[in-house]
Amino acid sequence: MGISYAAMSSKALTTALHEARLLGADRPWTPPTPATESEAACLLALLAAEPAWPPGEVEVQPDGTIQLDWDAGERGWVTLSVNGHATLTHSAVIDGDEYTLAEPWDGRALTDWAAEVLRRLWRA
Repeated sequence: MGISYAAMSSKALTTALHEARLLGADRPWTPPTPATESEAACLLALLAAEPAWPPGEVEVQPDGTIQLDWDAGERGWVTLSVNGHATLTHSAVIDGDEYTLAEPWDGRALTDWAAEVLRRLWRA
């Protein structure tokens, strides 16, 4: 049996945090706050419950934001990010259309618009 999406996502977050700590030791990076790490873990758990799209690539940004990226080649891309301030930010380019929005987020469910841009990216 293969590794689950949830386990893969958890490992991806752990790996991204470790890499950021190593890189940040020699750079003026801001590490993610515990709230940011918690939001990222919550986001990954919510995404693991939705089988409609593949796992995103987890990255820690120099400002301490944690983002998940999906790239569908010429079709487009989607980025979801959290920063520990109860906000889910998403940006995307899908079939040439650009989308950007920052929404209040309580972590209990993926926002409707974030789910919509992912659906648009991965629709058949």
